[in-house]
Amino acid sequence: MKKIAHHLILVAGESHKSCRKQVKNYFARTELVRYDRIEIDDKASLTGSHPTFTICLDEAVTKNRMILESLIKDLEGIGVKNTKDLLKLKQGYQSKVLHIATHFIDGFIGTDSVFYNLIDDSHWLSEKTRQDIANTPDAFWLIPVDGFSETPEKVALIHM
Repeated sequence: MKKIAHHLILVAGESHKSCRKQVKNYFARTELVRYDRIEIDDKASLTGSHPTFTICLDEAVTKNRMILESLIKDLEGIGVKNTKDLLKLKQGYQSKVLHIATHFIDGFIGTDSVFYNLIDDSHWLSEKTRQDIANTPDAFWLIPVDGFSETPEKVALIHM
């Protein structure tokens, strides 16, 4: 079994136990990404009132932004300067880069997702959710999740 992904999941609930259950249910039901096994690091989970919560949250969102920027740079490197250039993309690596970039924008979790916001189904943090965290920090949790696979090359981005 090989670890192929690490995610930091933002969730809201009445307790760590209820938030943990939401995360487990999400990974059990989502068709966007499948792992043979997930592990939740309960000791590293943080409530919104923890002193490092905001730092960890902001760092994780920044990592997602850096991944998206890198994907866009790759697209520019293969000649995409405007939307009409998308018509010239070759199927394979080029189209896969676009595919992964759009997942970051549209909110589909993937193995590349560092941060995932279950509240907003997003790779980002909305201002409303940021304000809700400020108003009721103990209702929010960051839950670290590792995804494992027996056959990493066969992990589905979208399982049908």
